[in-house]
Amino acid sequence: MITLVGVGHVFDISEQVRQIVLETAPVAVALELDRNRLSVLLARDRGEELPKQKGMLAKFQERMANEFGVQAGDEMIAGYKAAKELNAKLFLIDMNINTVMMRIKTQLTWREKLKMIGALFATPFIRKKTVEREMEKYAEEGENYLNEIGKSMPTIKKVLLDDRNVHMANNIRKLEENHSSVLAIVGDGHVPGISRLLADRIPTQIRLKEVRNWTPKTSDGTSVSFTFNV
Repeated sequence: MITLVGVGHVFDISEQVRQIVLETAPVAVALELDRNRLSVLLARDRGEELPKQKGMLAKFQERMANEFGVQAGDEMIAGYKAAKELNAKLFLIDMNINTVMMRIKTQLTWREKLKMIGALFATPFIRKKTVEREMEKYAEEGENYLNEIGKSMPTIKKVLLDDRNVHMANNIRKLEENHSSVLAIVGDGHVPGISRLLADRIPTQIRLKEVRNWTPKTSDGTSVSFTFNV
């Protein structure tokens, strides 16, 4: 059995992610991380001083996370800790970040590079309400939204989304061969593509919109309602 949990890296959903993992109780938990990124997140969680993020995109994610009251990657740490609580096996299923960046560097066309530079220079002016509005639009239109982005920057979509979908889907498939239940925590934009690649396994999907409104269950099966400030 495979469960895909879609998350957003700038939202305050750590407790919801933890509850989903504990309630699902998988044998294996898979995270959209590589070893380097997990090491950085764990060091930050221990309170260690880390180098400042480089690049406009990294700074934008950090700024948006701060506006939503979290730190980028908190949802992955929540999944990691929940797996430890369950004594579930933990696996990292994403490509090495250096491989991803090298592919972008070598495959990006000049036209796309110019568009990307323009988009990056615009990030300091993007506000929290804009992010929320775009996420609502994505929630309603799903893959059509991503496909529209892909028309403008096909290489970015291929390297950051499509290629990584194939990589992570293959890893999840291998995990299920040896574990009766696998829960994978991935960016919500990856859920449709990974689900399609694993269609023969009929994975359960818990999308970001559902995660943000997740209502934990008590031990007797009833629900407890409470509110999160996002």
